Amino acid sequence: METGKTNKDLLQILAECATECDTCFDASLDNEKTDALARVVRLCRDCAKICYATLSFVASNSSHAKHLAKACADICDECAEVCGNHTNHEQECLPCMKICQKCAEACREFAA
Repeated sequence: METGKTNKDLLQILAECATECDTCFDASLDNEKTDALARVVRLCRDCAKICYATLSFVASNSSHAKHLAKACADICDECAEVCGNHTNHEQECLPCMKICQKCAEACREFAA
């Protein structure tokens, strides 16, 4: 079996799986039984994704790292605000709010 083809097939399957899981995730939140946590869940997921992407760009010393850091700061700010307003789940949301605030500040310093 050819290694390049195997990796290409795996990458395609991973992309398809990620797309379907995201679609299922969103559909699960968009049903009549979903409560106010839906916005928090989606925003936290987006924040995690942008943080991972920014981490990768910064770690590889990408010339685009500062652009991504600016976007990351904005998303972290929004996530911190939403989590800070979600007092029903303080145990989960308060630590998230605090680290998002810290991350937004660090990203802005890096991007400056």
